[in-house]
Amino acid sequence: MANIALLVPNDELFRLTHDVLQEMKKSLFYMKVIETEDAVTEARQVISAGADIIIARGLQATMIKQYTDIPVVEIVATRSGISSILEHGKRIVRKKIPEIAIVMFRNMACDMTGLGDACGVHLREYLIQNPELLKTTARQAVEDKADLIIGGETVCSVADRAGVPSLFLTNTEDAVRSAVVEAFRLGEAFDGEQRDSEKTIGKKKALSPEKEAVTASFVNFPYHSAAMQSTVDLAEKLSFGECPKLLSETDGTLYRAFANAIHNHSKHSREKLVSFDCVPGVSSYEALYGKNGKLQEASKGTLEINFVENLDAASQQRLPEVMLFHHVVFVTRKRELRDVLVPELYARVSPFMIRIPSLEETKEDVSYLSELYLRSICEKYGKFLVLTKEDLRVLEGFHWSFGRVQLESFIERLVLTTEHRTIKAEEIRDLYTQLYPEMKVQVPDVSIGRGQEWTEKAVERDRILAALSETMGNREKTAEKLGISRATLWRKIKEYGI
Repeated sequence: MANIALLVPNDELFRLTHDVLQEMKKSLFYMKVIETEDAVTEARQVISAGADIIIARGLQATMIKQYTDIPVVEIVATRSGISSILEHGKRIVRKKIPEIAIVMFRNMACDMTGLGDACGVHLREYLIQNPELLKTTARQAVEDKADLIIGGETVCSVADRAGVPSLFLTNTEDAVRSAVVEAFRLGEAFDGEQRDSEKTIGKKKALSPEKEAVTASFVNFPYHSAAMQSTVDLAEKLSFGECPKLLSETDGTLYRAFANAIHNHSKHSREKLVSFDCVPGVSSYEALYGKNGKLQEASKGTLEINFVENLDAASQQRLPEVMLFHHVVFVTRKRELRDVLVPELYARVSPFMIRIPSLEETKEDVSYLSELYLRSICEKYGKFLVLTKEDLRVLEGFHWSFGRVQLESFIERLVLTTEHRTIKAEEIRDLYTQLYPEMKVQVPDVSIGRGQEWTEKAVERDRILAALSETMGNREKTAEKLGISRATLWRKIKEYGI
């Protein structure tokens, strides 16, 4: 039977789950009340201990799904549970048809269509995904003149300060029961797949590129390009070895997903993954090797040293010895480290570099991700928009120097401000120029073909210009920012007539 774990934010959910399990005469592999800031760490530990499925709720569930690759069954409010709270709220307000607002995370909400009418209230749903918007959304419900507001502790405190009656969004036994039943159902399917795989050892089902991109088992982020697939394949192969790993990513934050995947697929996965950021000009020796340093905290797990190019020489010199007994993953923003690492360390880690391609290098991922982000964001805001082939070509042509976060944020801004069902290419060009005026690039004119003005050299020239502008013309800092040597930068400056 698959091992099912429960990670929940409060004692009430823990108690309800215990009662449901007693009634069902079942037990779970692991149960614990956790703090939200510890959700990912707790999930990794329980995965290392052998969990196959996790039951979680709200923001904790979102975090666990984002930073691990384990199936998560979410505890979702039920219609009967919401209906009971609405009936209670109506009795408190004592209006014939009161205005009642419910503020909650989208992944905790059930389908509430027609629920307000059935309970005799005007129900306003404020469903969010970003926890930072919780207080703002609660204040919006106050400004919208709600007679009563339903939500968690944060929402109720906002309502109380504004003098608006509130009700705590309690967990109900039927919501917990539904999640537990679903987890056991998933566990049975998991066992079935495991038995099937044992019968077909060595056989792998062929998936379409789209399906394979979404269901990749090693990393938990979507991709479509052959370059990224090659990188994922290399990382997966190296993860089984005791060698150090060197993740090189010039921009973006995919290194976190790779480091997590490498740890989870290594023989150290049952222990902790401990991360440490190196700061320029600051000695890391005590923080790494001191009595309560990161090396001791990582113990038999994995030590992730981020931005190793900033690591002081004394700390570097001890690492070759450390790597004999500890599993270490390095992260760098540079493509070439020969001039910044001590020779012994460079000789040891350079053969194991995993070069994570940027969106500049995987243009096909820009189109693929743009459509994924568009669908998700439209669902979030209840809108329906489409990107044309011309739109996608324009998006491919832009610089996305800050990686996927920048692209996703740009698409969200488009969704919020576009007034047409079909997004116009000109809107995309104008918005990009408005948001990133420092990126002085030639936007491709698809009507005359992409090859005439949009060349790789033009892209590279503009990146150099932008970096020079950001560093006030300092060539040493510019070379470091671009991940190239000063000699290479000088050659390119002459080549492009900068």
